[in-house]
Amino acid sequence: MKSFLLLLLLSIALAAPAQTTRADSLINRAQQISKQKNYPAAIAAYQQVVQEPTAKPRYKAVSLYNIACYYSLQRDVPNGLANLRKAIDAGYIDSKQISTDSDLDVLHADQQWPKLLARARQMEEKKLIRRPEDVKLVTTDIDHFWTAYAAAQRDTAQAKAIFRREYFNKASAGLQDYYDLKIKSDVLFTKRILRRPQYYNSIRPTTLTIATEKPKIVAAFRHFQELYPAVRFQNIYFVIGSWVSGGTVSDAGLLIGADQTANGPGVNTSELSLVQRNRCAPVSEMPSLMVHELVHRNQGPQDGTLLSYALSEGMADFVAELVTGHITNARLHPYGNAHEKELWADFQKEMLGTNPDNWMANGNQETPEKPCDLGYYVGYRIVQAYYAKASDKKKALADILNIRDAKAFVAQSGYADALARR
Repeated sequence: MKSFLLLLLLSIALAAPAQTTRADSLINRAQQISKQKNYPAAIAAYQQVVQEPTAKPRYKAVSLYNIACYYSLQRDVPNGLANLRKAIDAGYIDSKQISTDSDLDVLHADQQWPKLLARARQMEEKKLIRRPEDVKLVTTDIDHFWTAYAAAQRDTAQAKAIFRREYFNKASAGLQDYYDLKIKSDVLFTKRILRRPQYYNSIRPTTLTIATEKPKIVAAFRHFQELYPAVRFQNIYFVIGSWVSGGTVSDAGLLIGADQTANGPGVNTSELSLVQRNRCAPVSEMPSLMVHELVHRNQGPQDGTLLSYALSEGMADFVAELVTGHITNARLHPYGNAHEKELWADFQKEMLGTNPDNWMANGNQETPEKPCDLGYYVGYRIVQAYYAKASDKKKALADILNIRDAKAFVAQSGYADALARR
């Protein structure tokens, strides 16, 4: 369900017990109960998060939103509305998610619905960035990292404490979210960094050039806005993440793992795994990566299926190419183009299920002959087919970014029929 997928973005994995708080445990427990679709139990679990004094405001807001969804799914309109109101007041103001989430459909007929939606939009409007020129590129975390890294290399026994003091304790809002979403553990972060000395020593110059990419990123965002005037911009935070994520999003903005987009002359990738070497992109690809991540902040909600997930990532790749002319995840295309029919046949067997393990973020399946992440390619090709078939390209792009029914979208794209005729 969409409310569950929203929580996945913000949840805390129990990667390091020493780092885990009571609020983290409650979030994870609520998430697990949600999978069982036991709505009363899920409501009770999320209420515990709301009542937990140590829970971050964002977690409380998302929990209230999920409670509203679960009451609505039980057709309890008064409690659905009351908790949606609390969620908005607590800072959950994603008006697009609220307005399109089918979990809340039962609330639409109530006279309070338009008022609540208007309040969310009014609060959201105050935070929106309308002009590409006003987007901030925050690189202070990179500067702090290199200070910490130099000290950690001199005293590896105290490296964890050094990274905590000189890097994480000085974190921007973006790094704070990136830590919660992706890093999760000082211990694991330190191990991942220190075991790749040749790589990290060689990427310092390229990471320090990221700020100079702003004119190109702004130009890409401006073109995106020309094609899709409703686009919502966010600030961009560049962090060193120890290869846990190349990019993700949060309320703070776009969160970019700069050490995964730091390739270039003189960079030594010998300590990276096969999939890491294949994914390691040059700084010159930053504009297309930024558009890819911005798409995720502007697309409609997923429905929990592999198909929806693939379309979500495929459209991000497609739009990035449309805007910048650069094919994001281009490494997937030679294999995908050569095996497209068999990939589609295999994908159809799993696409309406909820297990993405053979298609998305499956780095353990990368081989020299066959890349991982081929769900991105399949999603890209479906979206590309829909766009190519449409006569009104601007409307087609809006349709792509606001998919409501993944299965119907595939049918409308004509992708399967066109592929069969080849």
